[in-house]
Amino acid sequence: MKDLLTKKGMLRAATIVITDLLVLLMMVISPTPRTVAKIADAQAGCRLSFADISDTHLRDKPAIVFQTLMNLGLSDMERAEDRLDALVFNGDITEGGTVAQWELLKGVLEKHDAADKIFLVTGNHDNRGPNRENFNDPDNGVKAIFKRYNRSIAGRKVNQMYYADSVNGYSFIVRGSEDDSTDAFLSKKQLRWFASAMKKAAAKGKPIFVFMHQPLNGTHGTPYTFDLDRDADPDEGGIGAQSDQVLKILKKYDNVFYFSGHIHSGFKKEGNPIGAQYASVEFLKNNKGNPITLVSSPMYIFFDITRGGHMELGCGWVVEAYRNKVLLRARNFVTGTWLPAYDESVALV
Repeated sequence: MKDLLTKKGMLRAATIVITDLLVLLMMVISPTPRTVAKIADAQAGCRLSFADISDTHLRDKPAIVFQTLMNLGLSDMERAEDRLDALVFNGDITEGGTVAQWELLKGVLEKHDAADKIFLVTGNHDNRGPNRENFNDPDNGVKAIFKRYNRSIAGRKVNQMYYADSVNGYSFIVRGSEDDSTDAFLSKKQLRWFASAMKKAAAKGKPIFVFMHQPLNGTHGTPYTFDLDRDADPDEGGIGAQSDQVLKILKKYDNVFYFSGHIHSGFKKEGNPIGAQYASVEFLKNNKGNPITLVSSPMYIFFDITRGGHMELGCGWVVEAYRNKVLLRARNFVTGTWLPAYDESVALV
C-alpha cells in the first residue's frame, strides 16, 4: 500500500509539472485561425445554452497558471455569438478550499462576463477547506465559505451545500457532499430535499439538469477509471454508499441529465483500451424504460492521461436545449475549438 501511495504521489506531482509546462506553452502559442470557431447555437430554436466545466482545481501558488487557463476559457465564453445562459463549475473548483483560492476564482470571474448565471458545485477538494474538522462552523467552516462565495461570486444566497435554481424555465438542481471525504455524504435532509426538488422540476415538463461532483457508482468506468485498480471497491470514484438512494430518485422521472466530474478522464465515446469500458455520455433506464443521461465532464486542469480519453487542457461541455432534444457539444474553451467527435444528441420523451 505504501508503494502504491508513493507511486500515486509521484504521478500527481509529475502531472502538475507537465500541466504547468503546457500552460506556459499555450501562453505563447495561439491556435491557428482556421481551427477557431466562436460559441454559437448549433441550430435555430435553441431555448437554453450553458457551459459545464469541472475540476479546475484552482491553486494560488503559482496563480498565473490557473489564471491563464481560466482567463482563456472565460474569454471564449464571453465572445460567444449566442450568449450562454449559464456557466456551471461542477466541483473541485479549488485545490484545497482555501479563501485565497476562492478569491482567485472571484478575481478572474470579475474580469469577464461569461454567462447570465453562475453555478458553483462543491467537490471533495473544496470540502477540504480550512477548519474542515468543524465543517459547519457558522463563521469559518467549509459550509460557511461555500455560502459566502456563492453570494459574492454568483449573487445567490444558499443555506446548504445544495440548492436549486431555474434558467429560462429549466430546472438546475445542485447537490453536494456534506463532509470532507473523497466520496459523498448526503444527509437525510438533503435526500428528502432532492426528492422534493425533482418532483417540482418534473412538473414543468422540461428536461431536468442535475449536477453533482461525484458520478453514480459504476458509471463512466468507475471504479477502475478513478483508482486505476481492477480490484478497487465498487464505490470508489462514485457517490459511495448512498449512490443507490440517489439513483432511486432519478429513476422516477423522464428527461433527466446528470452531470458529474471527479474521475479526471477525458472525452470518450467508446471502450478504453487501458482499463474499463466507459464513455463520457452513458445511459441508464428509468422506471418507464426511458433514458437517464449521465454526462461526465473532463478535467479542465490537471488531466490524467492514464485514465484515457481525449486529453486537452480547458475542455468541457456546451449544452443546448431544444423543443424535442438536448445537444451535448464537446469544446475546448482554451483554444476556442469544437470537438464534434464526442458530441451527443439526446431525444426527449
